[in-house]
Amino acid sequence: MSNANDARKNNRGNGDDQEYNNETTGAETIVGEAMIGHGEFFDPDGDGIFSPLDTFQGFRALGFSTFLSLFSTLVICTMSYPSLPAGHWLPDPLFRIHVLGLHKAKHGSDSGSFRRDGSVDDGRFDDFWNSHTDPPHEEITPIQLYDAVAERRLAYDFYGSFAAIFEWLATWILFGYPSFHFSIQIALQRTQELLSGKAESFPDTLTWRSIFVDTFNAASSGGNVKKEDAKSLYDGTAFYVAMNREAKNGNKWAQSWKAKHSKHGNRELQKYERPMY
Repeated sequence: MSNANDARKNNRGNGDDQEYNNETTGAETIVGEAMIGHGEFFDPDGDGIFSPLDTFQGFRALGFSTFLSLFSTLVICTMSYPSLPAGHWLPDPLFRIHVLGLHKAKHGSDSGSFRRDGSVDDGRFDDFWNSHTDPPHEEITPIQLYDAVAERRLAYDFYGSFAAIFEWLATWILFGYPSFHFSIQIALQRTQELLSGKAESFPDTLTWRSIFVDTFNAASSGGNVKKEDAKSLYDGTAFYVAMNREAKNGNKWAQSWKAKHSKHGNRELQKYERPMY
């Protein structure tokens, strides 16, 4: 991991990101610092590059199914070309991703929390989170998360919109899905009551969306994502928490991935060794 860590110290923000750096407290910004941490999880040998196979194994270590891991790998492969070092114009036929170049894969229609240099703007994240959650703004519900992603879509930004959906869906699978419960029976009963006019209570405005939201809320419980969990994904700390959780639950992929990180002295593994709540 020395390559990535050394370069992290040497690469500093430049004038191109002055408009973003001005929004910070004045502290020196390391190019791609948070996003580098995001990618280091998938680079267990610390050489600064991770392959599609690394991506697949990393998602399996997080507890994703084989299908979702394959799908996620295909999506992540699209970041290979933007991550290439300066001066490289031909795409990598092996679709490998350079950790130090991940900040160049920043897309639109996102929360705006990542700056162009790959660092995280805490203020922008708080604005995004607070504008789509209810006080005390400690967690976001599945419906609120859907609305947040939908409202951030930019015109004709098909890739950015898809990437945002993928990223937040993966976030929900990691932290929301484990506590999510849904009753099809209650959903069908509630829908029938609303459509027949026999329900004891109705939404303020009866539209297809209000019927869906009302039915979903009545038939589901849990599934909320905590703010601290969502924010920890930006610098990759959440990956290590999820991996430790999976390893303790007997996930062989997680145990193997954790061993690879330990073998190569991944500092992040020790830094974020803590239980999952």
